[in-house]
Amino acid sequence: NSGKFELIRDALKPFIAQNEIAGAVTLVTTKDKVLDLAAVGESNVAAHSPMRTDNVFWIASMTKPLTGTAILMLQEQGKLNIEDPVSKFIPEFANVKTPSGKPANLTLRQLLTHTSGLSEATSEQQKAAKTLSDLIPYFVAKPTQFEPGSQWRYCQSGINTLGRIIEITSGQSLPEFFAQHITGPLGMKDTTFYPTREQQKRLVTPY
Repeated sequence: NSGKFELIRDALKPFIAQNEIAGAVTLVTTKDKVLDLAAVGESNVAAHSPMRTDNVFWIASMTKPLTGTAILMLQEQGKLNIEDPVSKFIPEFANVKTPSGKPANLTLRQLLTHTSGLSEATSEQQKAAKTLSDLIPYFVAKPTQFEPGSQWRYCQSGINTLGRIIEITSGQSLPEFFAQHITGPLGMKDTTFYPTREQQKRLVTPY
């Protein structure tokens, strides 16, 4: 009943009141049909724009599970293996050293699991890069932050490197691969790296 679904909205309202989130869109579904779709809060706090159920959100690091999925799809196709060295696909990685000066010998598994210790690009370098391949020289220019596999540390460069490996092994850009093999087949028509003008009008302000 609708009262039951109202409890979901009620549970989110304290987070909005405490400025933890500006707003949210909630969906309850079975495999056959949507049972409830609702919006709470605001999409832009300064303008007091109410959240709408067709608003588009910046998904940020939720790109990472899609990248992991894509890598495993390519493994199923026999184009790579997660135990492969990164240098098999990007030769410059053969030059990456550990803090002790030994060859890092990074693997795809270490990139996937945030255990590579790979150095990050600076925010200026990230802004200057137009493609994933533009970022690679920054990642390989410095030693790893720790001995690979010895600890876990959240790593943007590792995921971006995997994105580049997807491009190399598939022959498609990362957005093309995602659209053809993941978001397209799932009917995720509003999931994209490059929002159209129409989608931009529905973009939620990130806070």
